[in-house]
Amino acid sequence: MTNRYAIIENGVAVNVAIADAEYAAQQGWVECPDAGPGWTYADGVFTAPVIVPPPAPPAPTKEELMAQLNALSAQIQALE
Repeated sequence: MTNRYAIIENGVAVNVAIADAEYAAQQGWVECPDAGPGWTYADGVFTAPVIVPPPAPPAPTKEELMAQLNALSAQIQALE
């Protein structure tokens, strides 16, 4: 029977493979029904990676907003 196994390097799953138990044991792979690349592995437990969202872009300055307003006003006037 084949199962999913994590290939662990330095405590991190770098890949997942489908293999039979004997071959996986020979390779030193660890059975992982749910884990995937990027998960950490320590003391027999897999932990999902923490996803940190990127920081929000800085708010535009008053000068930048005024420049946008002036550009839009010019476009509106050109339509009239």
